[in-house]
Amino acid sequence: MKLGELVFNGQNHFPTMNLAAGTVVGDAVAHTGAATAGRGADGNPLLGKVLTKEADGVGAVALEGAGFTDIATVGTLPLGYQTLVVDGAGKAKVGAGGTRVLVNIAQNGLANIKL
Repeated sequence: MKLGELVFNGQNHFPTMNLAAGTVVGDAVAHTGAATAGRGADGNPLLGKVLTKEADGVGAVALEGAGFTDIATVGTLPLGYQTLVVDGAGKAKVGAGGTRVLVNIAQNGLANIKL
């Protein structure tokens, strides 16, 4: 399927997506619209992490299946499988209705998770 210039057939775990206003590289993001990733609202399910951002507002996003990545967090996450949501400011936290991921290492404000 195609949306504007973005073609999703054949893309892997690092698709190029539209990035919502205010989204920056390294943000924990939610799915905020058709083919769009953004900081979302507090409590939205975690979609992934922004890896790149181009001048035209598109960028690569690491999604489920992308493997291990470091992500900014609110506080220290519990280890093991956790359900993560975004906080609306580019960080991830544990929350109901989120995305289940493995938290491999966790320190105050940073975690290594398996998407």
